[in-house]
Order: sequence, then structure tokens, then C-alpha cells
Amino acid sequence: MSKCDLRLLVSVVCVALLLHAWPNPIVLPSSNVAASSLGLSADPSAVTIKVGDSARVNLTTTSTNVSGSQVCFAEEGFPSSGFNLTFLPECTSLQQSVTKTMLIVEATPAAAPQNFTAAILATSGNETASAPLTITVIPAISPWIPWLGILLFFAVIGLALFVGPRRSKKSKTTNP
Repeated sequence: MSKCDLRLLVSVVCVALLLHAWPNPIVLPSSNVAASSLGLSADPSAVTIKVGDSARVNLTTTSTNVSGSQVCFAEEGFPSSGFNLTFLPECTSLQQSVTKTMLIVEATPAAAPQNFTAAILATSGNETASAPLTITVIPAISPWIPWLGILLFFAVIGLALFVGPRRSKKSKTTNP
């Protein structure tokens, strides 16, 4: 065995021993950690809203071992314009294992017809729970109304072309 091989072997062994003995900053001792969990669900999980209307979504927060702390709600994934969101209440104290909240989603006249999925977030201390919410925005008027207007326009034009204006019949007189 050469000197280079021996140095390499000693270096590898030293690094392995050093990494093995190094404390892992991510692992916390189990005696200092209380098991806690936070959950969130949305009912309904998908809503259809006409432009200018709103929809109500019931949010249910479930919690264990976090009683007395405060939970606040937020959203992630909504377009930057065209929607007003109201949480009733926005923040509340977790008194029981189940906490109810309402979310009102309003599609303003600036909202474009679209379909997307956003996340509703519940945060209590350092824990965050999320629930997906699928939003479908439809136009305020039915799509068949403009087509009905176009059909009516062509029907009137067609009648005018085929029937035509009525001409009065004049008797023909002969000149002597």
C-alpha cells in the first residue's frame, strides 16, 4: 500500500467518524416535543360563481394539543384581481378540537371566466394546514343569449330578402 492510498484511507475514516458523531440539527429530542396537529377542510371543495355573484364555503379546522392558541386564515393561488375574499372571522381562538369558519368568495365584474384551484390556509403558531378549493367562474349572461340575437338578425334579413317590399300594382293605361 502506497503513502497516498494510506492517507486517503485515513482521511475517509476520519470524515466518516466526524460525520457520524456530528449532531443532527433537524432531529429534536422526543421528550421536548408535544404531538400536535392541525387540519383544515372546505365544504364544498368546488364552487361555481357567476361574475358579480358570490359563494359561501364552510371551513372546518381540526386541532389536537393546540387548544387556546389562535388560528388565522389566508389564501394562496387566487388571481391578483377580480376576487374579494372574506373570512368570518379571519382569526379565532382554538377552544375545541373543531372550529368552524366561513369564507365568502366574490367574483367582481373584473373577474374573467376561468377555472382554477387555490389553497385555503389555516395557520396556528408554527403549524399550517391547507385545503384545496376549486373555483369556476362563468359569465353573468348565458352564452346562448348572444347566439339567439344573431339568429334573430339573420331571420329578419332573410325574410326581407325573400319576401321583399310589396309594390302597388298600377293599371296600365294605353296612350291613343
